[in-house]
Amino acid sequence: MSSSTGKVTKPGFKAMFSLYLAMISVGMGQTVVFAILPMLGRELHLDLLVFKLPFSDLVLEPRELAITTLSALTAFVFFIAAPKWGRLSDRLGRKPLIILGLFGYVVGTLAFNGVAYLGLTGVLLGTTLFICLILSRAFHAVIMSPTHPASAAYMVDVTSVHERTKGMGKLQACNQLGVMLGPALAWFVSISYLAPLYIQAVVSFIAGLLVWRYLPAIPVSNTSGKKLAKLAYFDPRYRMFIIIGFVIFSLLGMVQQTLGFYFQDMLNIDGVRAAQLFSAAMVVSSVAILGAQFFVVRRYTGLPMGLLRVGLPFMLLSYLMLANANGQWMLFVAMGLFGFGMGLTGPSFTASATMAVESHEQGGLAGLLGAIAGLGFMIGPLVGGVLYRLAPSYPYWCAAIVMVTIILILTFVDNGSKK
Repeated sequence: MSSSTGKVTKPGFKAMFSLYLAMISVGMGQTVVFAILPMLGRELHLDLLVFKLPFSDLVLEPRELAITTLSALTAFVFFIAAPKWGRLSDRLGRKPLIILGLFGYVVGTLAFNGVAYLGLTGVLLGTTLFICLILSRAFHAVIMSPTHPASAAYMVDVTSVHERTKGMGKLQACNQLGVMLGPALAWFVSISYLAPLYIQAVVSFIAGLLVWRYLPAIPVSNTSGKKLAKLAYFDPRYRMFIIIGFVIFSLLGMVQQTLGFYFQDMLNIDGVRAAQLFSAAMVVSSVAILGAQFFVVRRYTGLPMGLLRVGLPFMLLSYLMLANANGQWMLFVAMGLFGFGMGLTGPSFTASATMAVESHEQGGLAGLLGAIAGLGFMIGPLVGGVLYRLAPSYPYWCAAIVMVTIILILTFVDNGSKK
């Protein structure tokens, strides 16, 4: 069981604001591309790619799957890199890794936008463009991934066990707010498809400056400087939270990556208008996340798992509404329910997991939780892309079925623990 060392005084308002902004920026950076990639991918004609397999006459036409695969492969890189950065923060300190990730996002954005611009202007085309986009996004994912695990571990370092749930709740609420606000930047596609990414790069740069200026460095938890043993994904202390996190973020990735197509196809509108409506829907979700945090999480005094059991049904209802949506208003209501559910479920499994490990393992655990989010954003878009090809509503029916399963499992576990 982790506990605070008692040697670190909780930082002041400016320091905590910079940490919260860093987590908002991370969340935005992970998902801003989700809102524009469906339309940007079609503008780059990635949905028209044809791959001829070597030494055979077989031809693959992945269509929208080519676009969602781009997100999935880069999320896989985040899945690989995040745990390594988390363990490194245990040895080198949290603050340097937070700053590295924020400024790394700026550099990675410039790389990806440069490749995309060459595609939009016709300099790069077809398979060459697709490969360059994958490489630039992979580079982007590697150098942005330190911020999430280092920030989470920093919060653990400066809170006592009794403050842990609320502290991690605030931090994860900021991250989820960023997850929802990222797609909201899609409103600026009327300027350029790449404008939202440039705006997000500016936000990350400002967050990096504030962290550098105001966030105090704290002593490293691993004072020996030796490389620590890796934490296992299925360590019995926290494996349930790993599984829950994977499911939640897989469904989040599946929904967010396909909603851009859904808005455009179901409402029969052009790409720019679809991105703007999707942006507005994400704002609704963001407001709902804030509502959940301020009106429920901050007043909640029970165990974190209680919030999880309350939040999951809201997400289930949102998936059912999306699957049966027949108008713009249903899409917006569904995204509001989705945001409220995420605002409750996100902090609960994260806070619960941090209480299961020692202080010198917090960076490693934060890396695992961040990696699970990355894995979810890899699997979700892939499954969503395949299901969307079959029928536009199938991703949301699938999400609803999975959510019902998780709710029943948690109910069974809860009932079993009371016997």
